[in-house]
Amino acid sequence: MKMNKFSLNLLIVFCAIIIPKKIKALLTSNVGVIPTMKFEAMYQFGDSLSDTGNLVLEPNGRDVNFARLPYGTTYFHRATGRCSDGLLMVDFFAMFFQLPLLNPYLARGSDFTHGVNFAVAGATALDYPITLTTTNFSTATYSSLSTQVNWFKSHLASICRNLIDCRRRMQKSLVIMGEIGGNDYNFAFFHGQTVQEVYALVPQVIHSIKNAILEVVKLGAKNIVVPGNFPIGCVPIYLVQFRTNDASKYDELHCLKEYNDFSKYHNQLLNEAIQQVQVQYPSVAIAYADSYSALTWLLRHAPSLGHRISAILPFLNPS
Repeated sequence: MKMNKFSLNLLIVFCAIIIPKKIKALLTSNVGVIPTMKFEAMYQFGDSLSDTGNLVLEPNGRDVNFARLPYGTTYFHRATGRCSDGLLMVDFFAMFFQLPLLNPYLARGSDFTHGVNFAVAGATALDYPITLTTTNFSTATYSSLSTQVNWFKSHLASICRNLIDCRRRMQKSLVIMGEIGGNDYNFAFFHGQTVQEVYALVPQVIHSIKNAILEVVKLGAKNIVVPGNFPIGCVPIYLVQFRTNDASKYDELHCLKEYNDFSKYHNQLLNEAIQQVQVQYPSVAIAYADSYSALTWLLRHAPSLGHRISAILPFLNPS
C-alpha cells in the first residue's frame, strides 16, 4: 500500500511520539523508520477517530453521511464507514507493523486472524453520558467503551482454547485504547455546559478508561497504547461554535486557549491513571500517546508539509 508524503510524515511523527521505549518497536535510520518488533495482531478501541465500519453496521448508523460516497472515494473507492475519505491512524499502524487493515467487529464473518477493530464512531467512555440524561439529545450509538471491552472478551472466548492460550496470543498483540472520552466532552460542550461544569466530568471519564485498561491487562495484554486528547481548541467545530472577537482567548496558533487547557487537564489525569496501572503491573508496557503534541507539531509545521492553515481555515484569525 502506497502512502503519500504527508501520510508518511504523519505516521513517522506520531509513531516517534507514542511507541514506548519498553516496547522497543522502532529503529530510526537513514533509510526511514523500521519496526524491530513484530506484532501478530492489533486490537483497537475508541470512537470515530478509529472506527473502520462498526457504526454503519449498527441499526442507528445506516443513515449517517459517512455510510455513503463521497466518503472513501479517494482511497477505497467506496464508503467503508470510516469518518474520512482516506485512511485512519489505526490503518497506518497496521501498515507500519505489516498487518492487514483491521476489520470492524460487527462485520461478522470477517477475517479476525490479525486483530479486530472495536471502535465505534460517536462512542463515549461513560456508559451513559450525563448530557444524555439532562437533555433530549440522542446519540447514534450506545456502544460505549465498556461495551467494546465486552466485545473483546467475547472475541477472545471464541478464538482461545483456554486462558493460557489467550495470554500467549495477547503477548504478541498490540492494544490501542482509544482515543476515547472526546465525545463525552463534545456532548456536554455543545449542549450548553460551561467549561467549568465539564471539568467535573473528567475524573469519571478517566476512571472508565482506567478500568478498560485493567480489563485488557487481566486478559493478558502486554503492549498497550493509550492516546490522550488532542487540542480541541484547534478543532474547526470548536473554533466555529465558540468563536469570539476577544483576541486574548486565542494562542499563537489561533486556537482557543480555554479548551486546549481543558484537553491538557484530561491528559494530565490520564497520565496519572496510566502510571497507577503501570505500578500495579510493571511487566506490562503501557504507553501514553501524546496526540496533543503531535497535532500541535503538525499545525506548527504545516507549511513544510505543504499546507497553509490560514487558507484552509480562514476563520482562525479572530477580528
